[in-house]
Amino acid sequence: MSELLIPFGIHKITGEIVEPEDAPKGRACNCLCPGCKAPLLSRHPKEKRYHFAHDSRHKDAKPEEECPFNSAVAVAMMVREVAVQLVGEVLETPLLEVTEYHACCGNSELLQVSRGASNTIDKAQASVKVFDHHVDLLLEVGGYPILVDLVYKGKLPIMIDEGKLQDNKAALLTLNCDSFSISSLKKDRNLRFSEAVLAFVLREGLRDWAFHPKTASLLHQARRDHQCFKADRRGYSSGWSGHFNPVVPAKQKLQTIKREPVRFQCVMCGVEWVHDFSQGLRCPKCQSHLFARELS
Repeated sequence: MSELLIPFGIHKITGEIVEPEDAPKGRACNCLCPGCKAPLLSRHPKEKRYHFAHDSRHKDAKPEEECPFNSAVAVAMMVREVAVQLVGEVLETPLLEVTEYHACCGNSELLQVSRGASNTIDKAQASVKVFDHHVDLLLEVGGYPILVDLVYKGKLPIMIDEGKLQDNKAALLTLNCDSFSISSLKKDRNLRFSEAVLAFVLREGLRDWAFHPKTASLLHQARRDHQCFKADRRGYSSGWSGHFNPVVPAKQKLQTIKREPVRFQCVMCGVEWVHDFSQGLRCPKCQSHLFARELS
């Protein structure tokens, strides 16, 4: 937390998140560190940002180097705190493209599931149990649920049954808390951490679709509409020599279309691999063949 400093504390009595702008100076803040639960000081310098710091002289002080609190954890905690403020705000969702490999001819088809959009959030809840999983955020946009998984180093992503998501027309969006940038906080010392986190959730944070309910129908349609070749419409010989001689096409060997290896990424688990098209496209980790996209 050396670069970001400690952007908020936990009040000893209420257990609520307190930002330094709302806390009295020094020990009067009555706050604990969100990571190690050690006492904090609220600092209000004239030229730098307001922030908290470990109270090294307190009788309950702990070694600062043992504190597990970091920027990504701070962002994730604040995202849950400001969830109610997301209602009525505009959420930007990312582009989603998937590749359908046609084993019959060796061709691949790039399909656009979502071109990315900006939609108003109708409902927002934090730390909700959905489909037997604890979800960081549950949003409702245009009548459809979007589950938001806050991911960062050391936190395992949630794995929800795709059938349940599909049946409920629910999408799963990952938001990478490690992608949070403190540049805006450096530029504006009066910008609250909670305000920066709101902007991070709505538009600035790195996000990706872990599951989109439109993917399956789009892939099904691509398989249904796919045509490898056009039918041979050559007719019979027009000459008459006293007997019937149909034109018989020469026997041709099936040609294999050779493609250069291409790098793919599994949309489900995120693993990347190089595919040489010698066999069907399938993720080497989760064995899914439905959700892979070609990387440039």
